[in-house]
Amino acid sequence: MLALWLRWSLLALGCLAAAMLGLFWWFSHATPGQYRGIFNFIYRHLTGAFTREPNRLLGETISSLPPGRALDVAMGEGRNAVYLASKGWDVTGLDVSDEALRQANARATAAGVRIRVFCEDSEKFDYGREQWNLIVFAYAFAPIRDMAYVRRIRDSLKPGGVVVFEHFIRAPGVWDIPGTPGLGQLPRLFTGFEIRRYEETKAEGDWLFGRRAPLARLVAVRRGEE
Repeated sequence: MLALWLRWSLLALGCLAAAMLGLFWWFSHATPGQYRGIFNFIYRHLTGAFTREPNRLLGETISSLPPGRALDVAMGEGRNAVYLASKGWDVTGLDVSDEALRQANARATAAGVRIRVFCEDSEKFDYGREQWNLIVFAYAFAPIRDMAYVRRIRDSLKPGGVVVFEHFIRAPGVWDIPGTPGLGQLPRLFTGFEIRRYEETKAEGDWLFGRRAPLARLVAVRRGEE
């Protein structure tokens, strides 16, 4: 039903504003069980809604890191996972969209790199303990406002492991989609981490057709056991 609504909106109005309005409405009203269908539609029909280039914050962060095991949460069509693999990282990615994962695998093959992918929800995925040197949340639909979930992420990182996070800032009643933190919320959630970088800014995002929007960016390192 949601896919049909957005399809007819785009056909009837045929403009960028209509596409953005449809995405806002879609994300605000969808349930977790509908995410796969929503993102399958987006990755098939709205490829202009997001950049295909790797996230800039991620690129800046890994420039000073030795390659290791990386996890890309809500990886989409693989722009960040393939980039990491091309830099020597051992990459695993997950996403609810099987269409996104199909594109990610095709992209990896074209780039001559290997990645592992799982068609799974970010909340249900087994992150393990001390498994990862790097976890990426680039516009990820993940329950980041849940302290228990952040603790799971912390426990899954090796000591010294890094989280790279970028997403829109939550605006309750206006812009309130999963994965978006509130103003000033991320540093309070990431206890047990050393915050290497945190900023809230208005800039062009990787999604929403490159339109300027309030963004939160975080680079945090898991502290060793004290």
